[in-house]
Amino acid sequence: MDKRYFPIFVDPDGRKAVVIGGGNIAERRIKTLLMFDFEVTAAAPEVTETIAELASAGKIRLNMEEYSPCQIEGAFIVTACTSDRQVNQMIGENCREAGIPVSVCDSREESTFWFPAVAVNEEVTVGIVGNGETHDVTRKAASAVRKVIEERKY
Repeated sequence: MDKRYFPIFVDPDGRKAVVIGGGNIAERRIKTLLMFDFEVTAAAPEVTETIAELASAGKIRLNMEEYSPCQIEGAFIVTACTSDRQVNQMIGENCREAGIPVSVCDSREESTFWFPAVAVNEEVTVGIVGNGETHDVTRKAASAVRKVIEERKY
């Protein structure tokens, strides 16, 4: 790895996490954020059935509109995962200008944090990120760590 990044864990304590996008990647990010104490808001004109169900159940807030900069106001973190490269780039720019940490799903270079794969139980939280080029390796590592965590082999 050419450059190593320092992992940092923060107390979400009801802080606002915004996910811009309504597809499968957005759904995975939302599910991960819901494992913690974030107040999750999703924004997209169309969303997966699961995202719609989470909103209907009151687990997330849902804004069924195209992206606009007002959607990131007050956010602690933002994840840009739309299927539109230009929109993701704009979200990244808007967040950097506002000083909001942003993970841009299709551009590691435009991100100010990298959304990790997580493994969690009552005692341990592990975050895993790869170099951005080896998604399969990261997925396998996360799966292996989850198994260790679930079976408490530590």
